[in-house]
This record gives sequence, C-alpha cells and structure tokens, in this order.
Amino acid sequence: MPMKIRLPYLTICILLAGNVLPLPARMIRRQPVGEIPFTKTADHRIYITAFVNGSDSLKFLVDTGASSLVLNTNSPRLAGRIHAGEPSRNLGTTGNNLAIYSHDNSVQAGTVHYENAGCVHLPYPADYWDGVFGLNALSAFNVEINYDDSKIYCYPKENLRPETKHLICLPFEYRYNVPFVRIPVKLCGRTHRLTLEIDTGSDRVIDLNTPFVRKHQLLTALPSFATSHIQSSDGGKGELKNVFFDEVVIGNYRLPRIPGALSTLTVGMLSKEDIDGMIGNNFLKRFNMLIDFNESKIYLEPNHFLYTPFYDFLVKE
Repeated sequence: MPMKIRLPYLTICILLAGNVLPLPARMIRRQPVGEIPFTKTADHRIYITAFVNGSDSLKFLVDTGASSLVLNTNSPRLAGRIHAGEPSRNLGTTGNNLAIYSHDNSVQAGTVHYENAGCVHLPYPADYWDGVFGLNALSAFNVEINYDDSKIYCYPKENLRPETKHLICLPFEYRYNVPFVRIPVKLCGRTHRLTLEIDTGSDRVIDLNTPFVRKHQLLTALPSFATSHIQSSDGGKGELKNVFFDEVVIGNYRLPRIPGALSTLTVGMLSKEDIDGMIGNNFLKRFNMLIDFNESKIYLEPNHFLYTPFYDFLVKE
C-alpha cells in the first residue's frame, strides 16, 4: 500500500534502549540502540504494535513504500487521538489524492519513542490496520528488518561499511520520496536492469509499470496465469496480470521462474514512465534487509524464507 507524500523536515526525539543483547541471527555485530518486534502474517506483510498520543495498543503496517507515518482515520482505536493538521498531496499506486498531515504526535514502537512525529491521515478500511510505520520513522536510524528474528533492529546512523562486506549491496536512490534500486530481471529471454521501488507495505512479488509493459509488448508476449485486483492508499483500485518472469538476479543468487505481474493502470505510481515497477514483501521477506540511510544502500542476506512458495495455488501436490 504505497504512500508517497512530500514532507517538510521532521524532528523526531528518540528514546534509546539500553542493555540490548546481541543475537547471532543479526546481520551485523554492532549493538542496536532499539528493537521493534514485528509479526509476520499470511498476507506476506509485517506488522508492529504501536501507541499513538496516549492510545492503547495499535496495529501498524511496516512500509518502506510510505514516506511518512500514517494514521487510519477510520480506526475506532484512534478515535479522539488524531490531531489537527494541514492538507498535503498523497501519491498512491493507483492515483493521488489530498490528505491531512499533522506534526505533533507521540508514537511509541518497541523500545523506540518518537516525539513531534509527523503523521499523514488516510481513510483505510477500519479492519485493515490502525496506521502505517513509514520512512520518516524508519530513517531516524540505520535499520535492520530481520525476518529470522521477527525484529527491526535500530542502529546509530554511522558508517556500516566494515561490517557489510559479506552482504549483497544494492545502492538506492529516492524517487517520489521512497527508495528505488536497480535489479536485473530476465523477460522473454532478454535481461533488463529495472528501476524498482522497495515496498515492504505491498503483499505483491514484483509488479512492472504500464509504460514498460507496453513498450515491450509484454501483455501479448507473456501468458497470464491469474488476474490480481489491488487497492492503494489514494483510494483507487487497479488490475494486474500475473505472469512468470524468466529470472530475477539478487547479488549472486539467480532465482528462476518468479511469478510477477504486469500493470494495466493509467494513473498512480504504476503508470509512471521514469520507473519500471516495484518489489513487494512477498519477494523482500526472503532476505533480511539492512537499510543504511546515511550511505543510501540496502544490504540483503538470504534467510529461511528464500525458497518458500510465492503462492500456494502454484504448488503442485
């Protein structure tokens, strides 16, 4: 559920955690200053427990495809806790809309506390989640999203290079206020270096944008095995054609016959011509991920999800 909104500078006060014991499964040896446990669910996304403006416990989606923390205005658990704000423009997967942005929120997640945190107010369905844990919260640190431990480890924003030589490194750049990487993907026998959004908030595998699909005539070149219907933070809906990609390359790992999808959308992020698509958490969860926000690099390490099925209905019994 991507949400990209242009935000002013955000001041966040951090309550650092002490006495955090190092764990063998962590990607690097240095001591984290905070930990946020998360829950993995059947929809391939990850969720944390958060507390906002004195609320009881809330369910938040962890979303690198959202530039900000988000509060669900339809959540009954947030009634009376959402502060007044000002209008701002929100760009989602299927279109864009106006949203309200407030600057003075108190947010607690795990051992980390944010004061004067900026939050966007969006009307998700009440039964989705209470909010979204986006980049303005994550990027206060260098963060490790560790699927083996089910924890987000928060590290000081210091040089990580001496401890990351054994990891797969993907430089990233911001487009539409969210991170994009370049990934080799083979389609119809030809390898393309695609510019793809890193989006943990999506339950998808890899979706390719409509302009790229049209340019290479992929709707006719690749047979579809299913049709997916998506809904985005802008309130719009869209349709994707599911197909098999020849191969996706991550570092030294060549992953054959990956189920991806082709967009037919003409508005929103999946219609943009200057990007090629997005990588959702059904793919990303197969790698523990360390995001170095200082150096604009994402480090990956395969975990125990690497060779698990993407979709149960594709597995032959």
